[in-house]
Amino acid sequence: MLIVPHTLALLTTYRCTAACDHCCFSCSPYSRESIPTRRLYDYIEQATELPSIKIVVFTGGECFLLGEELDRLVQAASDRKFLTRFVSNAYWATSRRAARQRLERLQKHGLREANYSTGEQHARFVNPENIRHGAIAAAELGLTSLIVVDSFGDSRFDFDDFLDDHDLQRHIEAGTILIKVSPWMRFDGRRHIAYTRQQLRQLEAQKASGLGCTTVLKVVGITPSEELHVCCGLTLELIPEMGVGSLRQRTLREALLAAPDDFMKIWIHLHGPDAVLNYARRLDRSIPRPRQHAHPCETCQYIYNHPRVRDVVTRTPPPNMKDIVAQYVNSLVVPQPSQPDSKLTTQLMRGQGGIDQLKQAHRQTLFQYEAA
Repeated sequence: MLIVPHTLALLTTYRCTAACDHCCFSCSPYSRESIPTRRLYDYIEQATELPSIKIVVFTGGECFLLGEELDRLVQAASDRKFLTRFVSNAYWATSRRAARQRLERLQKHGLREANYSTGEQHARFVNPENIRHGAIAAAELGLTSLIVVDSFGDSRFDFDDFLDDHDLQRHIEAGTILIKVSPWMRFDGRRHIAYTRQQLRQLEAQKASGLGCTTVLKVVGITPSEELHVCCGLTLELIPEMGVGSLRQRTLREALLAAPDDFMKIWIHLHGPDAVLNYARRLDRSIPRPRQHAHPCETCQYIYNHPRVRDVVTRTPPPNMKDIVAQYVNSLVVPQPSQPDSKLTTQLMRGQGGIDQLKQAHRQTLFQYEAA
């Protein structure tokens, strides 16, 4: 299959300082699954054989548990001309000073982007103030700084209180810190997760726009078991077709060249998983439409794990299948305009009233706001 990724995501470990309910990878302080350190360097080197890869992301689990090794890995990627990014819960950013000192070291080794995650579940283990310290320190150092706030209908995360910081608001208004409110996806946790009608309507409207998934086929991920996946979405380990095998006996390039053809991945990349589901349901009305699917990764998991969806698409592919494939191939050689985020999150736009708009967007994810 022709796969031309722009990002390599290294899921360095499933060990984490948090143990969030419904964590997509069941990460916790007790997990010991990790990519061997020497292999992380091997994979960075192997990425140089794929000229399309421009970004290396260090994530997990919690990649900062690598300690000073993370600095050296960032340096190795930077030396090979890759942009570098981390995804973290900021457990290490216990003060503004501590955050700045840690990020200064990483920046000296070539770090370019800082991504943070928070929300009700994360806040049980890591004070949200740590997120503010980390994001503000990153912005002050000139790093791209992003905070993803997970939310659902009866989330108890105090978003207004989280935003109640002068420096944070100043950076948000200036566009030097970006905030995204994203659905907290349901896995095998205990907490009841549901979404408001307003949030679902907003997400459905975005899905109806026909925008594709910018992750599948474009972001390849390596798990702690050293399996390569042609996606780094939340359900990557729950969709066998997203995996292309072990890297213990072959390189990244060899694995991607040997990846089997899959028209559904191309279709999802260009038009999103809902396009596949809608088509299958038009041909087979017995396929139910799942309720309360807020996150596109959830829909992607559904269509791959529902036998009738795959059977319909395989037996009766869409009449414009050749055009879809041609569009994909063309996109690999002709620069495409940038698309909005495929995870259907709400992103603050610069301009007057930005903080209030952001609070409003978050309130629409809460049941009490819906009742009001």
